[in-house]
Formats: sequence, structure tokens, C-alpha cells
Amino acid sequence: MAVTTHQSLRQADPNHRICIFGPQYCMPGPFQIMLREKFFKLREDCFKITDANGQLFFQVKNPWKTLREKHIMLDAYGNEICKMKKKIMALRYTWHMNAGENMEQRRVTMAFRHFALHTKCYVYVYEPPYPHEDDDTNYDHLKPVIMMKSSVMGFDIKIYDGENQDQLYARMSKDVARELLIGTDGYCLSVEPDVDVAFMTTLALMWDYATTDMKNN
Repeated sequence: MAVTTHQSLRQADPNHRICIFGPQYCMPGPFQIMLREKFFKLREDCFKITDANGQLFFQVKNPWKTLREKHIMLDAYGNEICKMKKKIMALRYTWHMNAGENMEQRRVTMAFRHFALHTKCYVYVYEPPYPHEDDDTNYDHLKPVIMMKSSVMGFDIKIYDGENQDQLYARMSKDVARELLIGTDGYCLSVEPDVDVAFMTTLALMWDYATTDMKNN
């Protein structure tokens, strides 16, 4: 099982972009995505994701009606991009991102750790041959390609390179007023040029799902 490094992640693309889901999601300049959780979480369409102009960019559906356990992210036209799935009975809060045939190929694993002053997430990106979604997750030989880290209050989250924290890929800013007023989560996701917007959005969603579980439990 091959594991991606940050160098090979860029070298895999001829233009040295962080490209997971396709070049159509790698913008030449900075790009903003707005994520707003729907008030009725049992509805199939559970997140509204738009660009800065309010145009629908991605959709998130929960066809299994399992709240935060499994979700499908689709593009604006309804084409499936990936599946996000919580790992049950794990020592750490762990989420997998699956794609490929029947959405059963594990492409990314996210492992969360909560410290006294902040939360961190270790993001592992797999190379072919991809493990099946039901395969065991063994972190002993894996190295995180990307890191995520919250501020002390948890309102800002950085998404950065696993080896160089000065190499920023994206930044999430939480809509605190929305959470206080109507009890749902909202974020502004600012993505750097040549970084896959769909991939960063997937990481942002799984961060929200996992940290909400941590808070509730």
C-alpha cells in the first residue's frame, strides 16, 4: 500500500498543483467557498455549499439518514464526487474519504486529536492500489501529508502542509454568530491557488463532523 507524500502529491500533476478530484477544481487564484449546515439535519440535502457569489458549488447528501456517520458530496449538477464515512470503534476520532468504483476505494484518512488548547487533524492520502473502505486502518507506517489545526477558541482552522506549516493550503473561518443564533454550523473556506477546492471542502466537512462529535461526547 503506497502512501502519498506532499512532494508526490504535487508531482503527480503536470502543473504541480494539489489535485485530487481533477484540474477543474484547481483555481488559478484564491477562491472562497461558503459552507452552511441546514437547520433540519435529517433532510437528505444537509449542507448548502456555494461560492462567494452565492452560486451552488457542491451538495452534501445523507442518503442513509445516519446523521453524521456517512455522507456523499456531489457537484452542483448532482454527480457524485466522494463519500465521507466515520470509522466506528476507533481509538481516535477517525474519518475516511472514499471515491472511485462504487465509492469503496479509501483515498484519505483523517485522524483527530484534541489537546488542551486546540484540536489537530492528521490527513493521510493514499496512492494506488487503494485499500478497500472496509480494510483495517494501520497508522504505524503512514505519514501525514496535510495537517489541520484550530485556534485556541476554535473559530479559525488552518489546513497546511504536513512537513512545512508555513505552506498554507486553505483556511476555515467559523461563522460564530450563525451558530449562536440558529444552532447550525457555517464556515468560510479560503483556498489557495492551484489547490483542489473539492478536496479542501471535503476536509472541511469531515472536520466539522468530527469536532461536533467531540463536543457532544
